[in-house]
Amino acid sequence: MTVVVLATCIGLGVLGIAYGIRRPRVTLDGMLDRWERPLVPGAPRSEPGGPGGAVVARVLDSRWADSRWLGSVGCDLDLVGTLPEAFATRVLAVTCLGAVAPLVLWLLASAAGLDLPAAVALLLFVVAVPTAVVLPFLSLSRRAAERRRHFRVVIGSFVDLVVLSLAGGVGIDGALHAATGVSPDWAVQRLGRALSTARDGGTTPWAALEALGRELRIPELVELATTVQLAGTEGARIRQSLAARSASLRRHEQAEAESAANAMTERLFLPGGLLLVGFLLFIGYPAFHRILGGF
Repeated sequence: MTVVVLATCIGLGVLGIAYGIRRPRVTLDGMLDRWERPLVPGAPRSEPGGPGGAVVARVLDSRWADSRWLGSVGCDLDLVGTLPEAFATRVLAVTCLGAVAPLVLWLLASAAGLDLPAAVALLLFVVAVPTAVVLPFLSLSRRAAERRRHFRVVIGSFVDLVVLSLAGGVGIDGALHAATGVSPDWAVQRLGRALSTARDGGTTPWAALEALGRELRIPELVELATTVQLAGTEGARIRQSLAARSASLRRHEQAEAESAANAMTERLFLPGGLLLVGFLLFIGYPAFHRILGGF
């Protein structure tokens, strides 16, 4: 009986993992949605992924409008390019795995002859399920932070290319579009799609950049849009303003890199100290053992 229950649990766990990590089927509407993302946050989007995925997407979209935390999750999903229904499936699969794993471990221990009380399995269940629920959100937040950091670096290079185009006598609109056609990077392509959609819809490029910056929660892009707007509406000296903005972005990235390096050095202090203590114990143990043996 124990073998049957164990095999059933393992089979359900394997099926859940396979269903959770499988690549979702992308429909034509989904491909168009990824290619032509709306400029205004909260605009209607297509709902790929089948009827069940459409229901999940509608529920999450309705919640994102009222909840700041769920709105942050939705922004991170949009930034990393993950569909809401695919993320919900992943969370469900990891949660099921965390719920089944303590039971499987307890059954394996019982089959091996270890007399573990059921309270141990219950304690593992209470710890594993919340951990399994939190892990996908932590992974999503880390990936989104990495993409935002990459986007900020791309903005600095993008501004440099715009300044070079302006120095060649190109207008501000032409310089912005020319700068997006240089690199195949995803961030540059995202900027290019936003500017192209704004041009086709009769919207100003700075409004498109500001909407994209607020949608992805990248304040540097909103600041860039403000600088471009001053040049387009007030006739400000755009080349000098953009050059100053680029220098500011690079100083900010350098400061962040130095801060991350210092934080890594501080985190490595404790492992290095423990390694030194272990090495001293390894070297001094024979002498200490001989001293104790002489008494």
